[in-house]
Amino acid sequence: MKIDESLMLNQQSQSRQTNNDELGRDAFLQILMTQLTNQDPLDPMDDKDFIAQMATFSQLEQMTNMASDFSGFMENQSYSNFLQYSNLIGQAVNYGEFSNDGNLEEELSAVVQSVRKEGDGIIISLDNGEEISAEDVTQIGQVNADDEGDSNE
Repeated sequence: MKIDESLMLNQQSQSRQTNNDELGRDAFLQILMTQLTNQDPLDPMDDKDFIAQMATFSQLEQMTNMASDFSGFMENQSYSNFLQYSNLIGQAVNYGEFSNDGNLEEELSAVVQSVRKEGDGIIISLDNGEEISAEDVTQIGQVNADDEGDSNE
């Protein structure tokens, strides 16, 4: 008699495994309900154990809600920063041009033409054709004395 290889355990799909090894709130509640449904009526779960499990579930629920709220807050904060940088449009800014090792090579000036959000960062397009990160802006609203004559051309 030959054994069908498709029936071997290593050939079976691992559909019950998930990428997340943590116990989620739905799984926790399902386990708790199963435990309550299948408990011995003559020897029910101790009140202290039940309260402890419910407290654990409550904490899990609160942590999940807090993580969700915090994620929403961070998304709103990122959008708020973008809107604040949009106020720079039409204003002169000074920005640093840095070498590969991070040293400031020179400070340049230009007028902001547009602002866009790219991933988690803010990119500023300048009238001189350059695009810089908002983090590179060192001064707003004033042009360097060296560049004043160039900006009137």
